[in-house]
Amino acid sequence: MNPAIPVLKIHLAKLEAREQFESIDDKAAHIGEIIQFKDSIAQLELCEKYGITGGSLISQLPETPSIEHQFIVAYQNESTISENWEEVLFNGRQVWFSSGDLVVRK
Repeated sequence: MNPAIPVLKIHLAKLEAREQFESIDDKAAHIGEIIQFKDSIAQLELCEKYGITGGSLISQLPETPSIEHQFIVAYQNESTISENWEEVLFNGRQVWFSSGDLVVRK
């Protein structure tokens, strides 16, 4: 486990235990801090689950001429001829990607 996750969880528990606030603004800022810690923990856990590190390459798919243009992932079958390619299914389902989606290479 990423050693930062337990540290963040301990701090989060301390934040969540706080019950007294000097003002509504103080309470709102406190809730915002809790949300940031939860989001940070979730991001670290997601990266850990999929092996994404600081050295991973992350690319954003380019803009397309229109929203009707989509990207797919294809298995080349050792061929440069696109008619021989097979679309990759994710959990048995077809997935189309749009411009702006991210591609992560571990």
